[in-house]
Amino acid sequence: MLRKKDEKNLDAALKELKTSHDLDDAVIDVIKNITTGILKYSENVPEEEGLQEDYLKCCTFNADDLQKCLSQLCKAVFQTKGWWPTVKHMLEFCVFIWKRKIGVPQLVDVNEDSCAIAMFSAVQVYMGNKVGLVLSSDCQSEKQIEEWSEFFRNLGISLDTNTEKTVASMKDVYEADIVYGALENFVSDYFQQGIEAIETGILPLQHEFIIDERSLNSSNLELSRLKNNESLVFAAEVLQNAMNHFQSQKTEQRQSLMKALLQGLSTNFNKDKNTENKIINILKKMTGKELSSSEVVILTFLENLLRVFTSDTEAVKHMTPTKRWCLETLLTCAGQIHYSNEQMKDVFWKVLDLGPRTLWAPEEILNLLGALTDHHHDDGCISILKILHLMATYQVSSKWRDESNRSILELLGSRRSGNLIQHLEKSLMHEKSKDIDSLFDEIRQMKDIDEQTLTTAYSVVTHVSNLIKTGEIKKHKDVQQLRNLNTNLDTGDLQKLLAVLCNAVHLCVAKEKWWPRTTQMISWCLLALSDTGRLLEMGTGEGKSCVIAMFAVLRVLRGEKVDVVSTSSVLCQRDAEEWRKFYNYFGIAVDTNTNKTDDKDRKECYQKDVVYGTIETFAADHLRQTFEMKDVRPERGYQCIIIDEVDSLLLDQGVQLTYLASPIVSMQHLNPILAMIWAHVSQYGFMSSGDQTFVQGPPTSFFKAIFDSINTEDLEIDDPMDILSIAEETNTVPKGFTQEIYKSEKKELLRKLKTVSQDAVVDFFEKMEDYVPYGFTVYTLNDVGLLCLRKISPYKNPDIPELKFLALDDGLCCALYDSEEMIIKSIAELISDQIQYTPCTNDNDKISIPGFLRNLIEKKVSVWVQNAFLATNLREGRDYVVENNNICPVDFRSTGIVELNKKWGDGLQQFIEIKHQTKMSTLSTVTNYISNISFFEKYQGKIYGTTGTLGSKQDLLVMQDLYPNLTAFKMPTFNRKKLFELEGIVRNSSKEWKSEIKHAVMAQISTNSYRDGRSALVICETINEAKEIYEELKSSIPGEIILYCRSDNESLNKIEKELLPGDVIVATNLAGRGTDIKVSKQVNGNGGLFVILSFISENTRVELQAFGRTARKGKPGSAQIIMCSEHMQQDFRTVTSLEEAKRIRDRLAEEKMNNMMNDLTEMNLREELFSEYCKFLQHIYKNTDGDERRAVVAIMNEFWGIWLQTKSEEIDQLKREELTQSLKSDLAKAKSQSESHLHHALVFITSSSLETSHWMKNSGTLLRSSLKKP
Repeated sequence: MLRKKDEKNLDAALKELKTSHDLDDAVIDVIKNITTGILKYSENVPEEEGLQEDYLKCCTFNADDLQKCLSQLCKAVFQTKGWWPTVKHMLEFCVFIWKRKIGVPQLVDVNEDSCAIAMFSAVQVYMGNKVGLVLSSDCQSEKQIEEWSEFFRNLGISLDTNTEKTVASMKDVYEADIVYGALENFVSDYFQQGIEAIETGILPLQHEFIIDERSLNSSNLELSRLKNNESLVFAAEVLQNAMNHFQSQKTEQRQSLMKALLQGLSTNFNKDKNTENKIINILKKMTGKELSSSEVVILTFLENLLRVFTSDTEAVKHMTPTKRWCLETLLTCAGQIHYSNEQMKDVFWKVLDLGPRTLWAPEEILNLLGALTDHHHDDGCISILKILHLMATYQVSSKWRDESNRSILELLGSRRSGNLIQHLEKSLMHEKSKDIDSLFDEIRQMKDIDEQTLTTAYSVVTHVSNLIKTGEIKKHKDVQQLRNLNTNLDTGDLQKLLAVLCNAVHLCVAKEKWWPRTTQMISWCLLALSDTGRLLEMGTGEGKSCVIAMFAVLRVLRGEKVDVVSTSSVLCQRDAEEWRKFYNYFGIAVDTNTNKTDDKDRKECYQKDVVYGTIETFAADHLRQTFEMKDVRPERGYQCIIIDEVDSLLLDQGVQLTYLASPIVSMQHLNPILAMIWAHVSQYGFMSSGDQTFVQGPPTSFFKAIFDSINTEDLEIDDPMDILSIAEETNTVPKGFTQEIYKSEKKELLRKLKTVSQDAVVDFFEKMEDYVPYGFTVYTLNDVGLLCLRKISPYKNPDIPELKFLALDDGLCCALYDSEEMIIKSIAELISDQIQYTPCTNDNDKISIPGFLRNLIEKKVSVWVQNAFLATNLREGRDYVVENNNICPVDFRSTGIVELNKKWGDGLQQFIEIKHQTKMSTLSTVTNYISNISFFEKYQGKIYGTTGTLGSKQDLLVMQDLYPNLTAFKMPTFNRKKLFELEGIVRNSSKEWKSEIKHAVMAQISTNSYRDGRSALVICETINEAKEIYEELKSSIPGEIILYCRSDNESLNKIEKELLPGDVIVATNLAGRGTDIKVSKQVNGNGGLFVILSFISENTRVELQAFGRTARKGKPGSAQIIMCSEHMQQDFRTVTSLEEAKRIRDRLAEEKMNNMMNDLTEMNLREELFSEYCKFLQHIYKNTDGDERRAVVAIMNEFWGIWLQTKSEEIDQLKREELTQSLKSDLAKAKSQSESHLHHALVFITSSSLETSHWMKNSGTLLRSSLKKP
């Protein structure tokens, strides 16, 4: 009997129950009363009282009935097991009853809740149900039957199991009240019963399922019973795929899927009810044939499974990945039936394309497919395919209505095919733009703009729109009147301004063919009504350039100078020229700063009202004014800046520094050090084992490789020959071999080493472990050049170091390192040992460097070594290009621009120059700089920006942290967006990737049965990959193929032409932002431009910019990502789906953003120090002139540049106060010694040239040509 302490445990158990099962207080109170009543009953159970089965047959389950029922079940347990159920058993039973839904499987833990499960199963039987208990294995089934058979027998309940050992027939097994068994057996048996039901008309018994959680972990469904039935082999394959899909899901999703699977299996397979099954009816109409029983069974099951998921009342219209998988599996199976053909498969795949983006819910798609087959099925399904093509092209949803307010389903049933297709083409191609009210409603729903601003904007835009409709706007030409308007503009002033601006656009830019769209007018109003900065997200192709020009005119008319920033010199020059006539209409002068090469032209440029340019040019001209004290923009303040592609400049390049090259003569002394570093580092390489990459040391004899890698301090090994003696002692080499090597010259030594086989070297490493406290892991190379593990270190003790080696032929060996970090220090020390600082006693074997550079070299030598390794990894055609013997970095991850005016720092530029044997430039020292963030801050919040992609909430939060006064809003598109995104594809090898891209391009640009050809744009991550794809495609493309990898006018002119069907552009990210790809009317009629993004972009914004090249200005278009994991960084190498790759991408993008925010503190400190130095420079300029000024400034700049580098560690540690004080005192000291410093520098420039030549000669390096003077 239960003890009194059970009552004490009840409250704690109820509290836990409430949390774990999410029950409300009312339910908990009922369960408590029931359990308390049972506990009291258990103390005084009449011994002679038998079971009262009537209590078990109750099906109302109010509190009293449930207590009576449970009391009898507890008594039955006691009578057969000899113990009374615990409080936990009772509580779990109550929860099972409370959460029970007819037809929905119950998920349980059999090991923990077997008593509660047995009682719950008994109640189900007494309520007239058959019960199926799904367990993890046949053994578990037999164990449960053995444990609870007496309990069930006492209640008159029959049991059986569907295990392979079952002797009875399947029919007899399922006649039992409760059937125990593994999932595999239930699945197999239900399908076989389904076939029998269809063929005999005898329905199988339905079961209420109870599922053990452990059965969800069963990943292997053999389904041998199905496979033994030839007609159900196909069903077995489908179900195994389903289970594989289940296993890849999270636990919660897997549980939901398992419940749905068993719910689907509970359906009656009645031949007379096939009319309820939509997919079967569709197939019968399309094929004109009857389906086999097995086909009916599997299709019925899959449609029922889909129905289970779509019956969820939450988000019925939402196409979740699981629902899509169910629908896709159903239609795929439908396409594989015996009578199906390629046209039917095309129909199923095209109808699937309507599922994403919540265009159509799964049930709606089946209704659509039914309507298409009922009314428009013809030979080859041509009419259906044409209709579906139009629907996918124009993103027709189930909510779409034509001008007569008829839905697509209504049209399908009321028009003939030819007439319907013409009607759809006309309706979709000439779809009306959104009206003003709809646009303002969308903006209000976003809740980014206050109501007062929206009311004013609505009044202004409505007024001007009416002027355009009536033609009255053509009278609005009075520019002078605009100049006289008050700076505090009221609604009437804005109406006058906007009217004149729109008229000017119509006359000067549109050549009287079009007017600014409503969305452009609203955007202008919202920018104009902002007292502080404002960022505008305006869809790609929506006309941002027009908004920028109109807004720039407003700011100029208010007395401001306006700077307009773009991402490339080509784009800003294009926009300035395109809108020049418009600006001139208002008497506004416009210019571009990117094509100015002397200070006189720069000064003239900045006297104009509006200046277009890149951030690099604006920032550089600012430094010319403030640092070099040149008269570049003397009278132009920082009044208003408008940034095109604002997300790229504020986020992606926010911490980018711009600096002016400062030639410092003393840096030439460092060239031989860099050459020496490269001579060492270039001997190393990188090797891969497939899943790990190692740094490979230079090849040397096996005994020297070991000697160089171990610490011999406490060993009796003083020389590599001692290790060779061990090899002789262990019979790895023959007797006397060591003595022969001692006497040999170098050539003879190599010849003798050839007698030592690779296998002997591998074996020697194992023997060597008996002599030294190291473990050795050894690799060899396989036929494809990958590392192949031959021997692993036997030690797991962290105190015993593991050394890795690559064993080569001919007795040679290479050390392997997990990363270059392991050897940077040793190489840096080796380099440092070969340097002497003057004045000193001359050592002809070392290079001489002026002593004042000592601190700089000691601080930087490790950084230079690290960058030398980086230079070996950077690839031409991806990270940089070589043009006219110059190394030019490429921004391949974001814009694709070849950065002609950019050079890498800290020796990286010089190492790549040595790598390509081009003229070696002098190591630059940064003496002046300004970050994009600091430059933008000079406008004191008057920052306005437009982009097609402001980014995520996280991106916006970062921008608002950087620029607190900025607000952001999103402008709806002027017309319904018609971008159709195809499902992304991931390929593992470059060969598969190229083949997939070729197949996708050819499928889209070629004519087929339901449409003519389109044009395509393939955007590649690097120049090399673009060239590869170009070569792959060029022989197959029916039209013109264009390669676009350069950001100059000549390259841009190539893509200015209008693309025709069959034309293809292969480009880098250059074509992904700010580029307007023009296509012909015929291409738009066939589906628009097809864009392939051939890699996973650095962030979502870059991806959306790429996709924004198509479906512009209300026209249709489609896009697809086809990526290759082989091309990606290590994090992506194992991805199997695009969704997984995007999750990793988004995580890395967030990390990058966080790192950028962390870098801001250091960047701010650097700019504070620079500001302090600029104050010092201004003092010099005021108090010196002529040659003296030039000399002192040159020396101080050199000192400042070196001081910055030597203080890099303190800057990293943010020692602000210490650095500021140090800078002031060091500058004062340096200034007082400026004349001696100048003399000192000149002396050492001369002497060091001779020393460099001497060292290069003695070092025997082959890289002398890379050090030639310009």
